[in-house]
Amino acid sequence: MMKSDNLQNEIEERIESLGGIVTKIVHDIRNPLGSIELITSLLRKELNNDSDKQRLIDHVIYGVKNIDNILSNLLHFTTIPRPKLKKVRIEDVLNKCLDVLSYTIIKHQITVIKDIPQNLRILCDETLMRQVFVNLLLNSIQAISSGGVLSVRVSEDEVESGVEINIKDSGSGISPEYIERIFDPFFTTKNKGTGLGLTIVHNIIKVHGGSIRVQSKLGEGTTFIIRLGLLPQTENAKRAQSLQLAAGGFNTVGGDFYGSNYTSGR
Repeated sequence: MMKSDNLQNEIEERIESLGGIVTKIVHDIRNPLGSIELITSLLRKELNNDSDKQRLIDHVIYGVKNIDNILSNLLHFTTIPRPKLKKVRIEDVLNKCLDVLSYTIIKHQITVIKDIPQNLRILCDETLMRQVFVNLLLNSIQAISSGGVLSVRVSEDEVESGVEINIKDSGSGISPEYIERIFDPFFTTKNKGTGLGLTIVHNIIKVHGGSIRVQSKLGEGTTFIIRLGLLPQTENAKRAQSLQLAAGGFNTVGGDFYGSNYTSGR
């Protein structure tokens, strides 16, 4: 166990040292990339009456956005975010994430089962936590065939003073040999994507002092299990302070972690 922990620490130190290099490379690539997107968008407007050429330009714009998404994931992966902690109701955060994905859920005729107690509060960065849940929910949705079931269950552990969030899908499941690698950087079972989505999720949960694991059985689906600290109705100021101090040593990534730069990856 000690050897494994030392190896993990060494990997994290090397990743952190890459942060500055990656930030500069991303900046240097994004400058011309922004120009390409601007020029192609203007050109598209000029070709108002030529749908064939507009479609070709749309492919270019899509490619530019895809590259930008990859750059964002690289940036988020190598630079651990410093969370801006506040009290939030876990029910509100999860409902917002489900609302964002409602079109996809309806399109694939997925039944959503929710079991979320009211007024459970946690101390977290809501923007980062929304990225976590959108990523996990989208992974589950993509694993489900039309007419499948997605369940979101939250329970309180009063003994451990924590909250457990289970996101379960009725998909085909994950092969046992892949389970141990599911949070590894650049690992993916998909034909497209960077394989960084779940690594970023893992990093965000970790910086919040929580844990995430996965259970899966072929033919029966997959469950992601997240554990986070529970915030009592009377806020535990000491816990808040310790979490802030723990996060203080990490580099900060600018920008919103939730929105157009989001990409999923299992």
